[in-house]
Amino acid sequence: MRFLPNNRKESRIKNTSIADIILLAAICISVVSCSSVPKEIAIAGIFDRFEKTPHVILRSGDIFLRDIAACLDDSTIQAIETIASDKSNESEKKKEPSKPIDHANIDKLLTRAQVVGIGVSLTETGQPALEAVFAGNFPDLLTSLSFSLDSNWKKINGGYALKSGSLYVRNPNQGQVHLATWVPPASPITNPGASALAAKSGVLANAMDFAIYIDAKSTIVSQLPIMEGVTLPFEGILMSAIREKTSPPKGDPSAMYRTTFQIRMKDEQSARTYKPIVRFLWVMLSSKLSSYGIAISPEIAIEQQGSIFISQPVMISARQLVDVGLSISTFDN
Repeated sequence: MRFLPNNRKESRIKNTSIADIILLAAICISVVSCSSVPKEIAIAGIFDRFEKTPHVILRSGDIFLRDIAACLDDSTIQAIETIASDKSNESEKKKEPSKPIDHANIDKLLTRAQVVGIGVSLTETGQPALEAVFAGNFPDLLTSLSFSLDSNWKKINGGYALKSGSLYVRNPNQGQVHLATWVPPASPITNPGASALAAKSGVLANAMDFAIYIDAKSTIVSQLPIMEGVTLPFEGILMSAIREKTSPPKGDPSAMYRTTFQIRMKDEQSARTYKPIVRFLWVMLSSKLSSYGIAISPEIAIEQQGSIFISQPVMISARQLVDVGLSISTFDN
């Protein structure tokens, strides 16, 4: 009697292999499908997830972010790390020693982002507290994996903590990477004050590649030496910049930005009344900017337009804008 060959084992092997392939394909499709986040979803409500109302608010588009990446030498990164260190929290356990600066990860963060929103506030001890949201091509699964596999970070409740400093990332959500210099809250919270300030300040204007606004109601204003002894009924100071079309391709620290300054008064009557003081303030501000190598000609004036004083455009490089932004964030004035 001839027996038919027993193909059950071989059939199971084939079926198992096919099942594995199908499973692997499903995983790949799942990863690919979540590997790109629509730009509109990622950048929508860039300040909506902020947990604190900032005193200084900043927004940058992708063009300026590429130029920032080109500006980041070790000294600049260390200055940013200083902002992200919580010197006031003495009860916190000693952090692990700092590791060599990884430029690749920082470059990846900046080049994947379409827009970033940053807020600076003050802690109870007067130290600057930083909060930022990077929005762009940050798929939730892959971004979480990148932090989990990075030895510089450790998983904590609600996100990840930098081992060598007080910097915390919330769990990625809808193409956004949300970080702050304080521990994530037990349950997600939002503060509408950040979005309200962003809308009021004008930093959300699409035409701007970079904008930073200092709220006059904040205690930061009183710490600016140029405001010493000066009392003005004003809302805030806005610095906005647009990249010059004649500048080198994006990703160049020497790229020039057409920058304007606005001093926003409470109303037009206040602007007329305090016009001489505002012009004096502009002279002091111009002098301060010159310390960063920004040459402002005496012919560049600031003129009143209703309740707002607007300067004539000033040409400032990406490198200089980074220096000014860091100075404001650390209150090194």
